[in-house]
Order: sequence, then C-alpha cells, then structure tokens
Amino acid sequence: MIVAQAAPGKKLHFPNMERLNDGSLLAVAREGAGHTGQDGRLLMLAGGDGGRTWSAPRTVHDSPYDDRDPMITQLRSGRLLLSWFQIDYSVSPAEPMGVFVRHSDDGGATWSEPVAVGTSLSGESDIVDTYELGWAASHGQIKELPSGELIVPLYGTVPDDRWQRATVVRSLDGGASWHAGTESLIASAQGTHYQEPVLTVLPGGTVHALLRVGTAASTMGAVNSQESWSRDGGRTWTAPAEIDLVTSSAHTEVLRNGDVFLAYGDLSGHFTERRGTVGAVLRDPGRPWTGAPRALVYDSGTGDQANPAVAEVRPGRVLVLGFDSAERRLVGDFVDVAGIRDEPADPRRVDLAALHAAGRLTIDTDLTYTAAGRPNVGPAGAIDGVVGYHDAAWKAAAAPARYTVAFDEPRRVLEAGVALKPGHAEAATIKVRTPDGTWRTIGDLDDRVRYGDGLAWFRVGPGTPIDAVRVDITHSAGWAVLAELGLRSPAAR
Repeated sequence: MIVAQAAPGKKLHFPNMERLNDGSLLAVAREGAGHTGQDGRLLMLAGGDGGRTWSAPRTVHDSPYDDRDPMITQLRSGRLLLSWFQIDYSVSPAEPMGVFVRHSDDGGATWSEPVAVGTSLSGESDIVDTYELGWAASHGQIKELPSGELIVPLYGTVPDDRWQRATVVRSLDGGASWHAGTESLIASAQGTHYQEPVLTVLPGGTVHALLRVGTAASTMGAVNSQESWSRDGGRTWTAPAEIDLVTSSAHTEVLRNGDVFLAYGDLSGHFTERRGTVGAVLRDPGRPWTGAPRALVYDSGTGDQANPAVAEVRPGRVLVLGFDSAERRLVGDFVDVAGIRDEPADPRRVDLAALHAAGRLTIDTDLTYTAAGRPNVGPAGAIDGVVGYHDAAWKAAAAPARYTVAFDEPRRVLEAGVALKPGHAEAATIKVRTPDGTWRTIGDLDDRVRYGDGLAWFRVGPGTPIDAVRVDITHSAGWAVLAELGLRSPAAR
C-alpha cells in the first residue's frame, strides 16, 4: 500500500508512527533529496480507517540543517511530542547538532519551539591539539513511564571516546525540558558501538532497551543485537546481553494482549542480503528476546530501506510502515500477528547435516565459495536446516550450477525440498537417482523471486529407494545460490 509520495526530486525516509488515544494514526517522516543532506525536513500525515487512508503530508519542522529520524509520541494527557536530531552538512566534517523535542497540545496544529535534549554526549575535547567532539543522535520514541516521567533514548560519543554509547535522558515536566543531570547510562564498552536504542515499556513498568551493535569490523551493526533491562524507570540498567536478532532502526508496539511486535531492518542476511523489513513477535516479552518467530514484511529491492514503524490497528493486526527509496515513497503492509509463529518440528525431516558429519553423506558441487566472517556460507550451508542468504551454498559466478548429495546406502525418501537464493530470481531442476544410476526429474522451480523460510517440496515417492539428490540451478540473478536442500522420509509403519 502506498502511504505517501515524495515531492518531485525528493525521497521519503525514516517513518515513525503512533496509534493515538482516539484510535487514529499519526505518522512522521523525513523528506530530502537523499538519505542524508542539508535539505532534510520533517513531514507529518494522519491515518484513518485503520490505516487504509492517509492525509497529504505537511511540513511539521524545517530548519537550516538536516532534520532527520523523527519520532512521534502521544502522552496519556493527549500531548504530542516530536523528537529528532540534526546534522549540519555545510561544514566538513559534518557536525551533529544534537537531539531536539517539540510538543503540541492541540493535536499537532501548533507546536512549541524546539528544546535541546541535554546530554553528556556533547562538547569539545579537553586534550590539547585534538578535535574529538562528543555528539548525540536518537532513533527511538520518547516513552512515558507509569509515573508520568518521560525518557528519551540517545546514542553517540563523549569527547575523546570514539566508541558509541547508549543513554536515556529524563523529563519531569511533560517534555518541556530535558536536563543532562537526569541522564542514565544504558551501555558503554570499549570495542563496541551501542547504537539506536529502542525503548519498550512493558505492562508492569519494566523498560526494555533493544540495542543495535557495531564493532571495529562492522561499525553499523551487522552483528547480533543486545538488550538491557531497567526495573526502576530507566535509572539503572542490566549489563547488555546478546540476542539472536540482528536489528537496525527498530520500532516496537505493545499489543493489546501484552505481546510485543518488533519491526526492524534485518541485517542477518537470513531473508535477503538487503536490509529488508522484518517483523518479530515476542509472546513473552518479559523474558530475553531470543528465539522470537519472525517473517519478512517488505523488501523494496534496494539497500536503502527499512527504518520501519508499527502500530496495532485492531487486536492482532498491525500496520508496518517502511520506505521505498527507489520509488520515493512511504509504503505500508498489514500483518496478522497470529501468522508469525514458528513451525513445529517436522518429524519426517532427514538430518542431512548429521549424516554429512558422520560420513554417511557426501556433497559434490561447484557451489564452493566461502566468505570470511560468514561461517555458514559454503557447501554444507545448504543442508544446515536454515533457509538464509548467509546459510547457503554459493558459486562465485552466475548459473548454471550444480549441487548433489549422495548417500552411503540407498534410502526411501518421500519428498525433496529446495529453497533458492532469497530475494533474487532463480530457477532450478530437482532430480533423484536410483541405485541403478538412473536420474529422474521430480520438479522444477521457475525463474522468480522467492522469500521466506519455506522450501518448495516435490514428491519422490516412498517406493523405490534413491541414493542421490541433485539440484541444477539453471538461471540466477548474479551469483548462483542454493539456500537449502531438505528431505522427508516416509512415515514409520
């Protein structure tokens, strides 16, 4: 669904959205010529009819600098809070200007003057002959605590420390002022960037912080995210702990049943090598956010995407907003939360990885590419039980490509399943071999883009045993990739 189209020569980025007290929706986004730039301004648009209709965007803030990453929050009183950060690209190097907040008490018709958020993430170095400035940014909504106090998440650096840290700053007057003396540290460590903290206030008042993580090797967070917890309103936080999601630019919504829907730009490579928008459901959000079922919501086909926002439009149904940079628009997808869940273990699935480790299965393939830092890219990646772009067998060239598994003895197989290159068009033919050496085609996958964790299954038949399965990739967009080969045995008699 197209939510909004940018003005000529402009693009829309970084949407955020809030379900208001009256059930309607309010969204904000940045408009500018590119992902960054001095012309960045903030737009606002209103959604009705459960998010199916939207007003034309109007400018809500436009300074001489790049205004970016807007966030919108409504308090229990009805007050609206708009937060964002600014960068001055007229100087070199570009200079972050800080995080700012405006408030409105008339539904967004008029707004207060911007107020800077005070923070230790600012200021010049005290070391002679250096120019290391502290800076602050934000990519998380202001949250209202049960006490009525407000906290805004920040990330950035203090002078003379290049490693980014995450903090929260508190407001005691409904967002009218934010003083550095109220700041609390969420996470800081040498060798780790803590970025884009996203806060979720759970039923009962516990605050969860989701942290994008960067390292010296991956400064923008293509490693597992971490989480921290506060049980005293954001004043103290637990030591960060790693989870199994690789998130960027996330947003959460506490659903009416107490679950949490998490929308984020996925950097894991599981669904696509691009930063597709993924939704995950935390059905016990007071426990560690590991093992959550997830699904691809949207992939624009470009790397400049995601930064999603989510709102529950009716019980169990959410709207996820994202952006399509190539088409210069905001897009929306409705998701039924119940549909995102882990599939039960398949009792008939053959553990090909275990057979390979035991020497009872051999692999013959020209999909032999390996990648430093990607241990699951390689021939065995196609039988590891995981469908993923970086859990796959690759060839450093386009199709044709071949992949054959052979057993140490004939086996009865009911079905063979195949997943090709996630997010890219590929075509393949699947064959099985009987012990007399005869190959038989059991299915074809046509040349189109496929997503998700599912395999395309083809019936082999429980009758004649087979001793090998072969996948011939006949066409590929770029390098040939086999994400997964699976087999199912007949039911035991």
